[in-house]
Amino acid sequence: MIAASAESNRAPFDLPEGESEIIAGYYIEYSGFKFALFFLGEYLGMFAISGLGITLFLGGWHAPFAWLTWIPSYVWFFTKLVALILLFIWTRGTLPRLRQDQLMNFAWKFMLPLALINLVTAACWHFIAPGFTRWFVCSLMVVGPYCLLGRALVGKDKSTKRVYRFAD
Repeated sequence: MIAASAESNRAPFDLPEGESEIIAGYYIEYSGFKFALFFLGEYLGMFAISGLGITLFLGGWHAPFAWLTWIPSYVWFFTKLVALILLFIWTRGTLPRLRQDQLMNFAWKFMLPLALINLVTAACWHFIAPGFTRWFVCSLMVVGPYCLLGRALVGKDKSTKRVYRFAD
């Protein structure tokens, strides 16, 4: 979901729009139909990424439970599509826009280590025998570093009161 948000330029990864911090960034130069085409292209990309995510990760057109197979497959696909689109819209309205330095800090100090930990966890999942121990060990391998990295990322906030200096 994070990679899909970044690829479709949704918040908090909408840095090209955030450069000027007015209305819609570089979209301010366009009005009317040109502006509508830009937004249509953005939403079409979001639909394409959601469809790909549904097909690869959410079971595609299959029902989530066996007793729900009487509902047609296209209904399941479009229900999952609408749910993902609503999730994209919800996150855009909820999350604040990040500055360049905040995004780089988040990517290098949080996301990259978690991606590497995820690779190691997937390897351990493959080699540990099925059962409770597999779930327990792999959950600890993901949740532990997630909490530690999140605490380290948030704990370094050294914000101070803003001081205004004016030229004499």
